[in-house]
Amino acid sequence: MSLLFLLTAFCAVSLAAGGSDLSRGFGAHLDWKSFDDGLAEAKEKEQPVMMLIHKTWCSACKALKKEFQDAGGEIAKLSKHFTLINLEDDEEPKEEKFGPDGKYIPRILFLNSDGEPDVDIQNVEGNPNYAYFYSQATEVAASMKEALRKMPPRDYNPHAEL
Repeated sequence: MSLLFLLTAFCAVSLAAGGSDLSRGFGAHLDWKSFDDGLAEAKEKEQPVMMLIHKTWCSACKALKKEFQDAGGEIAKLSKHFTLINLEDDEEPKEEKFGPDGKYIPRILFLNSDGEPDVDIQNVEGNPNYAYFYSQATEVAASMKEALRKMPPRDYNPHAEL
């Protein structure tokens, strides 16, 4: 009986503290959002979105988690100019526009502040058949820089930080 009480108390405290960790292992130091909250924030702040789509069972996704954890400051520094959306398992949007060249995983798409993907921002170092597949933090950072060049946030000054 006391084990059930402890489990119930733990769940209540977790929910009161804000629910689940939206980083899902992709860097708790980054400000990840859910799909709906992220799209609303991007529109309000007039900033681009970096949307990560992955699955819990995927070995390539697990390898990318380690890249995000080991990336140091570059992704964190760049992420301050983005709304970050982290979608796992069944949270993947069904619309075709979020799988422009397929529904493989992991996939990182860059969206404008209205939530429309910019299909031209791709992993130029990767396989052209899987243009939104990233395996290295340096690849992600390069695409983040390209997204900032193409879709600068409202108050963005590229000379101030980069």
